[in-house]
Amino acid sequence: MLRRNIDLAWLDGPPIKWTKLAQRAPKAIIVYITALIILRLFLSRFLEIDEAQFVGQVDFGWNYGNSHPPLYNWLVRLALELTQWNWVFSVALVRLSLLGLYHWLSFDAARRLAGDRAGILALTASAFLPQIVWMSIQTTAHTILVMVAAVGIIHAYALMREGRGTAAFAWFGFWAAVGGLAKYNFFIFLVSFLLAAAWTPGIRRQLFRRQIWISFAIFAVAFAPVAVASLRAPLAATAGRMEKLAHPVNYLQPLDVPHLGVDGLFSLSISTFLWAGPALIIFIIGRTRDHPRPAPDGDPEVRFLLLRTILIGLVAFAGLILVADYHSVAERYMAPILAPTAILLALSLPQILGARNILGIAGLAYILAPVAVAVIALFATPRYTFPFDAVAQSIRAQNPAPALIVSNREDDAANIAALLRWPPERGAANDVVLVWQDENRPTDVENDLTAGLLPVGPTVRVTAPLRNYNGKLRTFNFQRYSSAPPTGVPNSGG
Repeated sequence: MLRRNIDLAWLDGPPIKWTKLAQRAPKAIIVYITALIILRLFLSRFLEIDEAQFVGQVDFGWNYGNSHPPLYNWLVRLALELTQWNWVFSVALVRLSLLGLYHWLSFDAARRLAGDRAGILALTASAFLPQIVWMSIQTTAHTILVMVAAVGIIHAYALMREGRGTAAFAWFGFWAAVGGLAKYNFFIFLVSFLLAAAWTPGIRRQLFRRQIWISFAIFAVAFAPVAVASLRAPLAATAGRMEKLAHPVNYLQPLDVPHLGVDGLFSLSISTFLWAGPALIIFIIGRTRDHPRPAPDGDPEVRFLLLRTILIGLVAFAGLILVADYHSVAERYMAPILAPTAILLALSLPQILGARNILGIAGLAYILAPVAVAVIALFATPRYTFPFDAVAQSIRAQNPAPALIVSNREDDAANIAALLRWPPERGAANDVVLVWQDENRPTDVENDLTAGLLPVGPTVRVTAPLRNYNGKLRTFNFQRYSSAPPTGVPNSGG
């Protein structure tokens, strides 16, 4: 028996020094995010689809396309000014800096609520959340910002529990404003959090004090202009993304009940599991070696607050899906509701003997995810490796006068316009360059955006290899239209 205990001790190693790991965590986050930014700049100088949506959408407006509030667009504009309008660097800097902020807020909130072990386990849990460890390092935009705001609310509450007083309530109002200016579905999380807090007596006394008016004032001042602009705009401009919930999912259509979103509930359940299920399963497995299993960390009321926040949000969203007869719930729509998942797991399922294994697997996940992104970018056919530069050069060679670039693919038009540094609005001559891939000329786009204009020169075809090690060729076509076509314009292909 003694020999067996010695063997187990050797296998498990010395006790984990949680405090030492917690001291190093902020620097590790900075190194990780810096490495991701460098990797993104190395992989491609073109924009992927989520990044491309900001070309022509950084004019400091109050509302933007796809029913988005303005904050993320403003951040991209500030980054563009900082980087002298380097688009790829700007969008990578914003997205990945926000990812780093999410990690730090999760870590620091859990640490303040339940100690160093909880802080490290919150970072560990995030390694098993696909929307964090995988999607957020290669795409997404407003989604990562809304997750930062949701975790920021929890971090502000952690400051309240430490007795930070007015400063904590100011942070609470700040993060509420950030969430409202990030994405409108943030309010599902915020209302759920407030209801969960009101449900829990001890937390109700901490949160709903006279100082909460500071939070409300900060939020109201920041969000009021956007609210006014949203009310003045057409409903489709602020609620247009709700239409995506109405798109049917083929494999769930047998479950489609008339006038009720039963298939949508299944879609919601699947997305919830894919969002948080892997982390929950791994943390449960990690505790199987502990006998007896360690008690949850932190105050039980805090764990109930986080759990009730998630459950209230899920129930509210499920009710909307069912009553409105929606069919499809993408995983990214779950972001604000499930944002507290890493913190909740860290507090509720602490690890002792299994901690070393979970930390090792998490570290491997944080390394393998960027490696997988790099392999795909270097050897597969992601859209942001298409030869947009060859197309831009051919367009400039045909006619260097700035024109509006249009296409049936938003990222095609955005990449070419960004490379040419042509304004995304129509020029004084009302010139338009229509771009499309292969043989499928986008007649609907052509009819809508070139009405009243005349073609200038023939259609030009550009064929070039992908800008990676794949070697495949991509073919683009373009044709210029103008209200006053010039004479003697040279035409050249690529």
